[in-house]
Amino acid sequence: MSTLFRPIAACFLLAALLPARALAQDADTPPPGTLVLGPLHLTPSVRLTDLGVDNNVFNEPVDPKSDFTFTVTPQVDLAMRIRRLRLSYSSVADYVYYQKYESERGTNSSGTARAEYDLGIFRPYVSAQGVSTRKRLNPEVDTRARHHDTIYGAGLSVGVASRTRVFVNMTRATTSFDDGASFRGEDLQQAFDGRRRTVDGGVSIDLTPVTRFTLTLSREEQRFVFSPDRDADSWRVGPGFGFSTDGPLRGSATIGFRHFDPLSPDLPGYDGLVSAVAVGATLYGRHDLQAVVNRDVQYSYDEATDYFVGTTTGLTWTTLLGGPFDVRGTASRTLMDYRGIVDAGSDVVKAFGVGVGYRLTERLRAGLNVEWSRRDSDRSVDRQYRNHRVFAGLTWGTTL
Repeated sequence: MSTLFRPIAACFLLAALLPARALAQDADTPPPGTLVLGPLHLTPSVRLTDLGVDNNVFNEPVDPKSDFTFTVTPQVDLAMRIRRLRLSYSSVADYVYYQKYESERGTNSSGTARAEYDLGIFRPYVSAQGVSTRKRLNPEVDTRARHHDTIYGAGLSVGVASRTRVFVNMTRATTSFDDGASFRGEDLQQAFDGRRRTVDGGVSIDLTPVTRFTLTLSREEQRFVFSPDRDADSWRVGPGFGFSTDGPLRGSATIGFRHFDPLSPDLPGYDGLVSAVAVGATLYGRHDLQAVVNRDVQYSYDEATDYFVGTTTGLTWTTLLGGPFDVRGTASRTLMDYRGIVDAGSDVVKAFGVGVGYRLTERLRAGLNVEWSRRDSDRSVDRQYRNHRVFAGLTWGTTL
């Protein structure tokens, strides 16, 4: 990944050494805590999370293992504007520690770079992302196995009216697991190594200064290196809304239709609703509400079922109390509805949590949380588990 982002780092260095008259001041308002060095905006942050005891490290149905753990996550975001060219780069790393089970220790890293050129009517861009992580791939795969993901993208938007633009985007994503990575006796390279190509286009309309409407049509090709019988093509179409942080709502919401068409005649397809919703709102200046509704097709590690339709709903409510204290409650539910050669039922993961936070400064928050989670399955009892955790966290440098 260092080779991938070396040219981007060179661009930042070169831009920093250019004479001041050759640079235009970034017109974007930097977030709180940003270090402004002429045209360069640097925003650091760090989080200490999951500081406590995990009572079921491996998500086992019987004889669960407990261990003390914590994760430290430094992050740095850089942004620079050079005349009409805007460069951005974000680097995130996780340092995961387990006291007893050394196999669960490790580091995760990711870097994202983007270059966008504003020509007025025309706005082309290119982007690249590289990830090396041992995080669990999805709610189904419980093992922490290292995989490497890369995503390359390019696109163009064209202004056709004062508040309307048409756009086209192309992305290529790859996933590869390390040799020997397995879960429940299944080879994860066999199940997941492959590439995905996507082309999408549509129109976006600025309805208000803080609300944007989009309509997108996309074509997707999924190809597997070791399991070509799982290859599939997809079409999807859907409207969406994007909300600025300056408005009553923030985030984005897209709900659409997907036609998932496996190339193998033995594998059933899927035609139905998909969604990607992550919307927040602040009520009466004291209550912060965040909602998530995600639904889409996801591949399974199990060749007998091949894929599942995953539906995740979640809600987080934070209330500011007197002074620097706040109280937070969370609830989420993930349904994995399995499809494949064998109709094998579904799994459900539920999680509930409560916590209290204390803001030491405007940009420093400490929190103490309690969480209960469980997975129920009508496929097999050995897929079920229960867990409860008491953990602390510390966040510095981000907007709280």
